[in-house]
Amino acid sequence: MFKGIRGRSLKYGQACDRYQDKCINGAKCIDKICKCSPGFLLAPNGWCEGFDLAKAIEMNKQSVETTPPTKANRVVQTKKQNVITTTTTSAPVQQQIITDNSFPTPPSNIFGFPDRRTTKPVPKVAAVGSACRSIDICLGESVCTNGFCHCPKGYIRQNGQCISTESKHKVAKVGETCKNGEICAGGSICDYDRKRCICAAQHVAIRGICKQKSAPAFAAPGDTCSMREKCTGGAICVEGMCQCDDHHFAEDGYCRPIEARSSKVQFVNGAGLRFSSMQVPNRQRAQPCNTAECKLPNCFCSDDGRQAPGGLRPNETPQFVVLTFDDAVNGKTFPDYKKLFENDVLKNPNGCDVKATFFISHEWTNYDAVNWLVQKNMEIASNSISHESLEHENTNRWLNEMDGQRRILAKFGGAPEEQIVGIRSPQLALGGDNQFEMMSGAEFLWDNSMSANPGIHGEPFWPQTMDYQVAWDCHEESCPKSSFPGIWTVPLNQFYGSYMRQIDSFRRSSMLRAAVDLNNTVDELEEIIMRNFERSYSANRAPYVLSLNADFLQLGGQNKGMKAVQRFLNKMSANKDVYIVTIKQLIDWMKRPVSISQMKASKAVGCPITLSFNRNPSLSTCDKPNKCLYSTPSLSSQEHQFLTCLPCPTMYPWLENPAGGIV
Repeated sequence: MFKGIRGRSLKYGQACDRYQDKCINGAKCIDKICKCSPGFLLAPNGWCEGFDLAKAIEMNKQSVETTPPTKANRVVQTKKQNVITTTTTSAPVQQQIITDNSFPTPPSNIFGFPDRRTTKPVPKVAAVGSACRSIDICLGESVCTNGFCHCPKGYIRQNGQCISTESKHKVAKVGETCKNGEICAGGSICDYDRKRCICAAQHVAIRGICKQKSAPAFAAPGDTCSMREKCTGGAICVEGMCQCDDHHFAEDGYCRPIEARSSKVQFVNGAGLRFSSMQVPNRQRAQPCNTAECKLPNCFCSDDGRQAPGGLRPNETPQFVVLTFDDAVNGKTFPDYKKLFENDVLKNPNGCDVKATFFISHEWTNYDAVNWLVQKNMEIASNSISHESLEHENTNRWLNEMDGQRRILAKFGGAPEEQIVGIRSPQLALGGDNQFEMMSGAEFLWDNSMSANPGIHGEPFWPQTMDYQVAWDCHEESCPKSSFPGIWTVPLNQFYGSYMRQIDSFRRSSMLRAAVDLNNTVDELEEIIMRNFERSYSANRAPYVLSLNADFLQLGGQNKGMKAVQRFLNKMSANKDVYIVTIKQLIDWMKRPVSISQMKASKAVGCPITLSFNRNPSLSTCDKPNKCLYSTPSLSSQEHQFLTCLPCPTMYPWLENPAGGIV
C-alpha cells in the first residue's frame, strides 16, 4: 500500500544507521556500528552468540586441573530462534532441539581482561540502564553514574541507546511532511509519493490521531464526554467528564488499579519500566518440600509433586482441563477463537460457560480482538512484547517485556490490568531467578512455562508454589534456584504424541503442535489428545494443560487440529466430573480445594457476573476499529499496524514505551 525507503541489511562490523538499517545474524546497531549485544560474541559462523565469561573462566579452570575442555553454553541471538536447552553439567537433560555445539570455549584472556587466576575484579560490559560498577564499560555512549549506566547530559535514551537531543529522530503529525525521514505519529504512516503523513483508508485525523470515519468519538479518562463521546480505558461518563471509579485512577490514558500507586514498578520516560528500589532480596536457596510448613491457601507442594491439594483422593478430585492459547491474536488466529467461543456452546457441569487462558504477545496483535476476548470473560495473560527468548536477560528486561505487555493489553485491549496476573515466557525459555524475581516485584501470581516429563505412563505433576523446589526434574541453567514464596508454577506436562518407527520412540513436547506430525489425520490427533488426557484422568487427576497455537489448530492448512480439539472439548463438556477452566480458576480452586460433590458451590469455577469495572460493553463487537499505522525502522519490520477499539497512540507501543507516547 505504501512505498517506503528500505534500509540495508548489514553484517557485523559495518557502519549502520539504527533508524534505517538492519544488522543481520543477531547483531545490533550500537554506536553506529553493527555489533554483538552485551553478553554475546561473534562466532566463527558469523552469528552473535551468547557467551557467559565467568562461566567460561570457571570451566577453563576445571579443564586445566581435571578434565578436557568443555563447550561453553551458547544461544543464537535471533528473533526466530526456538527454545534451546543446552547444559555443561553432567546431569542428564532431555534436549528438545539439537543444536550445533562446535563453537569452542574462548581463552580466558580473549577480552584482554586479567588472567583467570588474578584476584582483581574483572570489568564487564553493561547496557544502557543496567547496573554497573566504576570499572565496567557502559555501552551506547552511556556512563556509569550512581550504579547504573545513564545517558550523559545532552543525550536521551531511545530504544536502548543514548541519542543526542540534536540528532533525535524527528516526529511528524498527520498531514506534515516526512520527506526527511521523520517518524509519523498518531497512527499515521509516511506516503512516500506525497511525502506526507497520512491515515489509513477510511480514517481521518482528529486532534492529530487517526480514527475510523464512522466510528464513535472517543474520550480518554479526564476528557470531556459532554458531546456523547465514548469514554475509553475503563472510564465512565459522569457529569460530562470521563472518570475512573473509586478503585482506579487515570494514568497513561486508561484507568489503572488504585494499588498501582504503591507499586514497586515505575515508568521513567525514555528509560521504560524500573523497580523503584535497587535492592534485591537476599533469597534463600529453595529446599525440598516441607509439608508440615507449607500450608494452603498461600503455599502448596508435595513430596513427589503428584498429590492433589486438600488430601483429596483421585475419585474425589475433579479433573481439570486447562485450555490455553499462545501468541498474537490477529486475523490468522481470531476466527478460530470465535468459532470455539462465540455462541457459548461449551458448558461445565455447573452450567457455566467454558473459559480459556490466552497468552498474548504484542507484535502483530489486533487489540479489537483482545477486547472481544475480554468481553467474553476469558483470562488474558502476558506473553511478552517482542516474543524473543529472554532466557539470558536480566530482571529489568523481563519487567519491560512482561509488565510492559500487561499495560499494553490493559490500555489498548481493554483488559483489567489487575486481572492480568500470569505469564508464559516467550518460546518457553525460562529465565531462572531473574524471571521469578521480576514476577515477585511486579506482583504476577503464576507462571506456565516450566516443562515436566512424567513419562508416557507416569502420573503427571500438579502445580505448586515456588516456596520450595519443584518436584519434577529441572536441570537446565535457566531453572530457578531460589525460593519465591507465593508464586505458583503450573507445569506443562509433556505430551507424548506421534510414534516414530525409525527410532522406536514417541514425539514429546510441552506444546501439542511439536508432538504431532503434519500428516496426522483428525482421528489420530484426537486419539493423541485423549491418550494424554487419560494419563491424568485414570491416575491422580493432575490438571491437563492443553497448550494450543495456530500451527496446531490449522495443521496442514485444513484445520485438522481445530476439528480434533472440538471433538475433544465436546466429549469433556458432557463429562460430569471434568471442568474446563482457566489457569486462574485452577489456582483459585487449589487454594481452597473441594471435592466433586461440592463443585457446583465452588466460587473458583462459578459463573462470572460481570467485569470488575466498566470496560465499555457497548464496544464488545467493535465493528469499526481504528487501524493504527506506524513506521518502525529500528524494528525487524519497517512498518507495523494494529487494530483497536480505542484511540491510536502517538507512537508504536514497544519496549520502554508501552503506552505509545512521545519519548
